[in-house]
Amino acid sequence: MLKNSNTTRISKQMVAIISVFLILVTTISYIALFEVYAEEQNPVVPAKAPAVSASSYMVMSGSTSEKVASKHADRKMQPGKITLLMTAMVVLDNMYDEKELKNTVVTGDIIAGYGSTFLEGESVSVGDLLNAMLVGGDAQAAELLAKYSASSRDIFVNEMNSKCMELGLMDTYFTNAGGRNDIASYSTAADLAVITQAAYRYQVVKDALAKKNATIAVADRKNKKNKPREIEFTSTNPLLTSNETTEYEYVKGGILGLVDESVNSAQFAAIATKDDMQMIVVLMDSAKENAAREATSLFEYADAKVTKNTIVKKGKLVGHARVRGGAVTRVAAYTETKGFAYVPPEGSDSLIQTQVAMYDDLKAPLSKGDKVGEYRIYVADELKGTVDLITKENVVEGWFPSRYYISNVATIVIGSVLFVLLVFLLRVGHVRRRRAKRREAIRRARIRELAMRQLEIDEDRKRREWDATGYDDMPPRTTDIRREAINGEADGKGRKSQRRR
Repeated sequence: MLKNSNTTRISKQMVAIISVFLILVTTISYIALFEVYAEEQNPVVPAKAPAVSASSYMVMSGSTSEKVASKHADRKMQPGKITLLMTAMVVLDNMYDEKELKNTVVTGDIIAGYGSTFLEGESVSVGDLLNAMLVGGDAQAAELLAKYSASSRDIFVNEMNSKCMELGLMDTYFTNAGGRNDIASYSTAADLAVITQAAYRYQVVKDALAKKNATIAVADRKNKKNKPREIEFTSTNPLLTSNETTEYEYVKGGILGLVDESVNSAQFAAIATKDDMQMIVVLMDSAKENAAREATSLFEYADAKVTKNTIVKKGKLVGHARVRGGAVTRVAAYTETKGFAYVPPEGSDSLIQTQVAMYDDLKAPLSKGDKVGEYRIYVADELKGTVDLITKENVVEGWFPSRYYISNVATIVIGSVLFVLLVFLLRVGHVRRRRAKRREAIRRARIRELAMRQLEIDEDRKRREWDATGYDDMPPRTTDIRREAINGEADGKGRKSQRRR
């Protein structure tokens, strides 16, 4: 009995110890999960931005225009290759439509002196020139585009500076389209961040900056028998390279170039997107070998510090866009990413306004994911960010009426209604003709009936053997009396006329 009670006591103690141990483990697990959740909701923000070698820089949210971090961001310096983003915007603004990307440009003797990429007399398409400029940072391609887009290089540069005024940039001035070193040209890290933000809203620029490599074809107009030669360009953006020490997984595009080949000083603008938040980093006079590492550190710092106030969710239906020449002429437009807004501490959320802007020149065919408009976010009536609107369906080319925004289904419905209306009109016409024939038949039947009655009367008279003398003694018929009256009236009028003569 004693042995059994001791065994029972030991078993209860073991159960109690195990229970306490499980409770402790569960409590620790809950605490750890809570800390992880709290860290995700309120990430630890570094006390200050990382140190970089650049003389000045700007870190800005491309989604909200919030200035996250900066260093001498208003210092005027040479814009370098970042100038090419402004060149691309002006060229695209001057184009009638994207069909101009297929137009060819011929290298003249003057433009041939700006570089060795394109030789005199060679022709290349506008689209290939944009790739050469934005992917490879080719200054000669920029000069060719400037000559193509405007009647002269000076006019094109004036248009570049007018675009700066349009964007509200007061500390930027350009003197050339290729970003060459010129003491008269200047910009700031803050202004170049805005230029980068604006340029990235152009789909052509967005696609080009995302390429690691680009191959273009150049034709010889002097000797058309020669096959077009191919030129390959590699992205100037070190964050897009395959080097694991510099590659940044969230980067979407960028452009880098030396202000002067004799000095290891680079201007670098890069764009990255993480969790739908777009960030822009601009480095001025940064050591070329340090640009990728410094940009990465600034991106990571900005991701932890930037304000993420979501005002529109990803994939939200916000409207419909009209499509010309498609089997369907209206497509649903959805937000491609989340939309954010930043309001300064002294402001309020009532300052936030949104606008849906659909493209009015959409033409079929369209593919799933194509951009059809923008979801624009304003703070105090100032545009601060945009979200691309995309379609989630393919739109094939429609029938001829689709050129006038009449879909194939609408064409079938309209055709069916017109066919039914035509059948109805034909039926009405047929019924009217039948009724007219029936009335004509009735009229003829009455005439025949009257004729038969008159014939019977005449036959009856013959059977009674009335002769001519007897016929004169018969009372006159109504028709004979009427005829005699008419004849007598005519004779009376004739005598009166003779008397007047």
